[in-house]
Amino acid sequence: MTEKDLIDLGFEKEIGAPDESDWFYYVYDFAPGFSLISCASDEIVNGEWSVEIFEADEFNTFSKIDLHQFIKAVEKLRKKVK
Repeated sequence: MTEKDLIDLGFEKEIGAPDESDWFYYVYDFAPGFSLISCASDEIVNGEWSVEIFEADEFNTFSKIDLHQFIKAVEKLRKKVK
């Protein structure tokens, strides 16, 4: 998955401290306490970004398709609760 894929899926870029402006990652917030987080810019493997559920790194993907389906499903459920 590329950086552009993350942006296309609605992830927001989070930049490190001012002295680490070249270090960043991406976040997709569903609700307080429930987010997706990408690997950091210095952890990219073969040009591919990975994404996991925040605080649950056993759920990890490099697939834009899987991630899109997951986001779509969670967003659908979230809207039903409103």
